Amino acid sequence: MQRGWRDAKSVLALLVFPAGISYKSGMTELSPTAPPDADILVLGAGPAGMLCALMAARKAKAAGIRRDIVLVDQDRTMARKLRASGGGRCNCTNLHAAPGNYLSKDPRFTAQALKRFPPAQFLALLKELGLSAHEEDQGKMFCDQGAQALAEALEKACRKAGCRFLPGRAVTGLVPPAEPGGLFRVDTEHGALFAPRVALALGSPAWPALGGTDVVARLAGMLGLPHIPARPALTPLLLSGPDLDLCRELSGLSVEARLSLAGGGPECGSASVTDSLLFTHQGLSGPAALRLSSRWRRGEEIVIDLAPGTDLPALLRRPDKGKALARTIVAGLLPRRLAEARLAGLPPGLADRRVAELSRAELDALARCLNHWRVTPKATAGMARAEAASGGLDTAAFSARTMQCKAIPGLFALGEALDVAGDLGGFNLHWAWASGFAAGQAI
Repeated sequence: MQRGWRDAKSVLALLVFPAGISYKSGMTELSPTAPPDADILVLGAGPAGMLCALMAARKAKAAGIRRDIVLVDQDRTMARKLRASGGGRCNCTNLHAAPGNYLSKDPRFTAQALKRFPPAQFLALLKELGLSAHEEDQGKMFCDQGAQALAEALEKACRKAGCRFLPGRAVTGLVPPAEPGGLFRVDTEHGALFAPRVALALGSPAWPALGGTDVVARLAGMLGLPHIPARPALTPLLLSGPDLDLCRELSGLSVEARLSLAGGGPECGSASVTDSLLFTHQGLSGPAALRLSSRWRRGEEIVIDLAPGTDLPALLRRPDKGKALARTIVAGLLPRRLAEARLAGLPPGLADRRVAELSRAELDALARCLNHWRVTPKATAGMARAEAASGGLDTAAFSARTMQCKAIPGLFALGEALDVAGDLGGFNLHWAWASGFAAGQAI
């Protein structure tokens, strides 16, 4: 009965004060007598939102306080992106998570949250949930039971802690309290919800097939908060012309390579990555291309080193290599198809001559075909194929310790809603955990 009366009063309030209409001149808040629908509304039931809700519920219970925590999500299935992460394998964290693994206008913003919730603490939580993880290359930790199991375990833990879920409710608006201590109004497709505290965990526009939207940018405009335009991150690079023709010939081939931005790239983050490079019918993909795509800007040239760690000029000058054919040396460093494709761009006959017969200019040309292949992508594959997005709410407007908005008390932001984008390898998921933990402890 109490819940029914609360819902009835909410409907009545909406009839008297429709969404966006003020009850006072210059204000957009509804009647201050509208009852709260929850103590905390967490907007977005992805990994960041669920961990925030779980931590907040546990902290309240430990203090002997009863708090009604409600997670609102546009989907019927919670955490769809998490369920699909790593092709279902779920690269859930990285043992080397540190501020340097993130792109942000303020790279230092992540430091406090990462320090307070390191990978070891997440792995302890994973064990508590009845799950385990194993390490693969470069500190990448994969959930042994898979992404689906982790998503289900988090949801189950939230429900056990007393959190409620409101699925199938896309958020369309957010109005802060007109006065301190008042209620936020969250507009959804199925009516308004009220609460004194709100956590924004609505993600980014990346991966729209799994629910990515630009709702955070729209809410930022409504709230008057600074927002950095979103850009696709961790997405393939598209080529054109002869470079694309070569990639199509090599489609499906993967090699270790170093990719660098010819201009040095933005100040934040490394402008060079060494990882697996995959040739596709559209251009370049694989970890190396995805990682560099986060920092690449239209018009920038990329330098590809197909033999990272090999000083080819020094190799060609070795006395024992003088009688070898140029083609033989290149074939010893690259897969046959790739070697032939790169050699085809050299002057006719050069590849079939002995190294000792080549001039300095010809030796330089031979080295460049492996170590300095220069391409200029025409674009990235965009948000549709992006695993993450850079940009978001400007971190300068939020506390690095609590994730609370400095100008709007009671409003928190976490995960990809903020201008923080992690590198490939479990860093984005770890930011979801770390920021969710920070907000959950403070909200």
